[in-house]
Amino acid sequence: MRITTIEATPLAVPLAQEFHWAGGTQAGANLVLFTVHTDDGVVGYGESICEDPRAVVAHAELMARQFVGRSPGDVEAILHSIWTDGRWKTVPQFTQFVLSGMETACWDALARALGVPTRTFFGGAVHDELDYFGFVQGDDAETLAAHARDLAGHDVIYMKVGRSRDDEACVAAVRDAIGPGKPLRIDPNEAWDAATAVDRIRRLSMYGLDWVEQPVPHDDVAGLAHVRRRVDVKIAADQAVYTTAQLRHVLEREAADVVVQGPHDAGGLLRFRQQAFVCAAWGIRVNLHAFMQSEISFLAHAQVASTIPNLTNGNQAMHQLLAERLTTADAAIDDGSFRPGDGPGHGFELDEDAVAVAHERWQRDGAYATISSVGAA
Repeated sequence: MRITTIEATPLAVPLAQEFHWAGGTQAGANLVLFTVHTDDGVVGYGESICEDPRAVVAHAELMARQFVGRSPGDVEAILHSIWTDGRWKTVPQFTQFVLSGMETACWDALARALGVPTRTFFGGAVHDELDYFGFVQGDDAETLAAHARDLAGHDVIYMKVGRSRDDEACVAAVRDAIGPGKPLRIDPNEAWDAATAVDRIRRLSMYGLDWVEQPVPHDDVAGLAHVRRRVDVKIAADQAVYTTAQLRHVLEREAADVVVQGPHDAGGLLRFRQQAFVCAAWGIRVNLHAFMQSEISFLAHAQVASTIPNLTNGNQAMHQLLAERLTTADAAIDDGSFRPGDGPGHGFELDEDAVAVAHERWQRDGAYATISSVGAA
């Protein structure tokens, strides 16, 4: 079985409600669906998240030349070619975001051809069921607290901070809504410098924080290590660990108590699984990261996450924020729990009509803005 073509389809999918984070506000998800076609007639699907699908498609069309003609199972050989031939390594993080969708589609095609779930290739499941956070939505204390009460069935509650709003009032309201014992995790999305992070975390620690995710800019690993030494709350590294070299740097500097990582960040399912093993060697647990993605990514990532012994609880999921589904699979998270299926590949069938609608929306309206306009009210 050989790869004959890789098709890239830009998609624009609306969110059920406006999403607020430190970088601004967002009304929809910009995605690229990758379809790997083989000479046996088997196809596989993957998805890349992005700011502008046009950039991803252009990058992928060139990169596909290093996939075509190979077996979809020759992932290590493909990755070696990508990182040694051409100039992809000059923009490693963007390359990994593009590569993740193409690589994920290869595993799906291979698993569908063999009639096995994707997790078979990553050591098999060690978790029959995965635990996901309750992600509170809103932009004021009252709205956030009301949503937190709706998420009472989740074992872990997660919220964004670092915006211009009163973070302390918002954290206090959510803590009051969920009670004193439930883990509460906050994510400033790199909004603070090291000194500010120490001050803010110390003040917010009175609300019983489980951990703070990436409080400082991703390239300030020294600052991340400084914050970890100066506060009594666990620190999670996220944007600081996209590449394996970055991950090694964070581990060597003892800059994090936990690593938040996922296949989009790492450049695919294989590298994500390998990076999780590196974390295990350091005695560090891994929390599955999520972007604004559809259930295509969620289901694929759940397959590989189920094989990771050092996986945390309260893993991340964001497909539930989208107003439309792209597959016919049941990807609902029941009170924080999800059990990956046993079907072939990533465990879904594509909803061709829904994909067509999302593609037509992108063609008509273009990409969603993912940051607030400068000077906007």
